[in-house]
Amino acid sequence: MPRIRPSLIVLAAAAVALVGCASGPQSLTPSEIVAEIACASTDPLGGDPGRAGPMPDHFEPVAAVRCVPFQTVEDDEGIWSVILRERLEGDLTALLRAQAEPDDARSPGPCAAIAIIAPQIWLTDAAGRGIRVRYPADGCSQPKLDLIGDALAELAVVQTDEEQRTLTQPRAALESGCAPTWSARPLQIAAPEELEEWEGTLDAPAPAPSSTGIQTIPWAPPRTPAPGEVETLRLCAYSTDDAANPSATPAPGSTTWVTVDAEGTAWFTGSRQLDAAETRAVLGAAASAQPLPEACDDIPGSLVVLDADEEGKAPITVELDGCRRLIVDHIATYAAPPALVEMLGG
Repeated sequence: MPRIRPSLIVLAAAAVALVGCASGPQSLTPSEIVAEIACASTDPLGGDPGRAGPMPDHFEPVAAVRCVPFQTVEDDEGIWSVILRERLEGDLTALLRAQAEPDDARSPGPCAAIAIIAPQIWLTDAAGRGIRVRYPADGCSQPKLDLIGDALAELAVVQTDEEQRTLTQPRAALESGCAPTWSARPLQIAAPEELEEWEGTLDAPAPAPSSTGIQTIPWAPPRTPAPGEVETLRLCAYSTDDAANPSATPAPGSTTWVTVDAEGTAWFTGSRQLDAAETRAVLGAAASAQPLPEACDDIPGSLVVLDADEEGKAPITVELDGCRRLIVDHIATYAAPPALVEMLGG
């Protein structure tokens, strides 16, 4: 049986400033009635897919629906990110009373500049239509999460459906130790001479006791292994082709869903272990690599990541097409020798 592991979602951003809140009350239009509630077809972090407001006339709710994004399911194929839809039944009086409460008067004082994202809650009628539950606002125009949450706590979850799933960690990647995705864009670091205009940028402070007596400890960043330092490397292959992207899969009966497209992301396609001769060739090429003949910022179609899987050792990335960059120590970019590209792409 698949194992469902709930994920903790932080819904409130840290306060970064104080702003004044002062304005008059606003009139609200009734919530828009949608023909079908689809959690996966709307913004999982809230948004406003149905103009939440007072309950419209002639709408008779019989249950509540709660959208639960960012859950995980593990099965034989790997780990999936899923969106669940819960149906809650019981006496809706408290929920209807809570969502009908007026907003608090705007606070004349300062309000913390925070973003609170309210979970998607719907009311549904006997025909399956739905309206978004309105969250009354406090004096700083933030939704009263506890007010609606306490009302929902009086209801019972009677049905849980999976609307959508996306394979985030294929079983092959998990078993091989490879990351499910890899960035197809190398980290760009400015040259020291480009930073001279920033006073003090090039002067790294030496470790010293702070005012509290705590001393910083120098930390050596991971480095690419030198020739002869390791005997084998793990090769993880990735592709930026859309066919490699584990697109969202709708659950049976779902008609709408969301697919996230991240430019510059490469998806896992396979892995193998390099033998001693191949490992020597890779480390030798990395140690003697030459700069790129000219600037290039193309996104490769395929690339491989070679990892010693040892603490303190940085992986080597080799692009098999496009700019054909060889990247060591995470940030140092060189030209990949043609013979190395041919060996790794074979």
